[in-house]
Amino acid sequence: MRVVTAVVVAGAIAGLLYLSLDSGRFAPPAERAFSMPLLGLGAIFGGGAWAASKSGYPERAPFFAGLAVGVGGYALVRLFI
Repeated sequence: MRVVTAVVVAGAIAGLLYLSLDSGRFAPPAERAFSMPLLGLGAIFGGGAWAASKSGYPERAPFFAGLAVGVGGYALVRLFI
């Protein structure tokens, strides 16, 4: 169940980032350099997932892992493709 939660959160975040940054539906597409701060945000969420798994709140770790994969994965795809 934890993996499913992380995958659903990652897909939702990547979809929202695509709609807001690259689709052109709400604003002109953002520059590719905007991906670098997204990578940093993905690293922060990854640290949050690790910290949640080690602390007293392991049920929050899949959510943070999904955020990290969604934001960081989208940034990598957007940066290199």
